[in-house]
Amino acid sequence: MKPPQKLWPELLTESLAFSLLVTSVVLLWRNNLLLFAVALAECMLGLSLWHDRLSVSFFLIIAILGTLAEAVFVRFGIWHYANPTWLGIPLWFPVAFGTTGLIGARLARTVAATWEKASPS
Repeated sequence: MKPPQKLWPELLTESLAFSLLVTSVVLLWRNNLLLFAVALAECMLGLSLWHDRLSVSFFLIIAILGTLAEAVFVRFGIWHYANPTWLGIPLWFPVAFGTTGLIGARLARTVAATWEKASPS
């Protein structure tokens, strides 16, 4: 566990990573190939920062399960994407969704550690 003074910069880094990913999707969703490349670069940056086994597992599990769920939802008409590439899903979706899982897992761990340090012993 990191010392308390290192938790806040970690929380800021994770929040900025999430904000960057969301902004990328909002601005680039019309260009699947460009957004795929940007999301992949953001994913690689995230994995270079947080490359423990648990973080990589979160990325892979969320990317795979999220993509499978999206394919089912799109197939049954629950919703659709404006710019699909394959199975009704944009090319960038698995990478962006997996990266969101990676960042979300890191955020949850950091918030839990912050709460742990803040609670009276």
